[in-house]
Amino acid sequence: MVHLPGWSGDIRVSIERNVPVVDAVSMMRTRSADGLAERALRRRESVTRSFTVGGAYGFLIASRHPDGSLADINLIMSKQGSTLRGMTETVALAISTGLAHGVPLATFVGQFIDLRFEPAGLTDDPELPRATSIIDYVVRRLALDFLTVEERAALGALTPEERAELVTESTGVRPDALGVQMMTPFEIPSQLVR
Repeated sequence: MVHLPGWSGDIRVSIERNVPVVDAVSMMRTRSADGLAERALRRRESVTRSFTVGGAYGFLIASRHPDGSLADINLIMSKQGSTLRGMTETVALAISTGLAHGVPLATFVGQFIDLRFEPAGLTDDPELPRATSIIDYVVRRLALDFLTVEERAALGALTPEERAELVTESTGVRPDALGVQMMTPFEIPSQLVR
């Protein structure tokens, strides 16, 4: 607990706040099969992707464990000091902390998919052409990179091509490249033709 007395003119200000002690090592731990926490490697592989959602530009850095599973993420938006950048960094930290404590990625995808706020709209990612927010784009991108097709189908995080395949398999109707059912041909009755 921190107690900071202060004076401003004739008004006494006292701020009390429980300040958690953050241990950088505990933020980098993962759960092993026997339930004990073990420290993640200091040096590990990562993938950096640049992206644009609704005109907002950013970078998604996903670090991997040696087995290829997601270790943590870092989300950096281009506009320094903006509310959007602070919010996206906070969400990235929350996801990373959850992953370090054994929360499955599918849980985060299920919670954050289709989250709607600006900026939203078109992306520069051909596998995810539209997003309802930056967080929606990030969890969909992580799902594509780290979850199986079956897990993604249950969460509704499929690419347009996968969605089109699913429609074809279930209905037998061939959809176009955007996953929209193509118009089926029909005959115009002869009495209407002039």
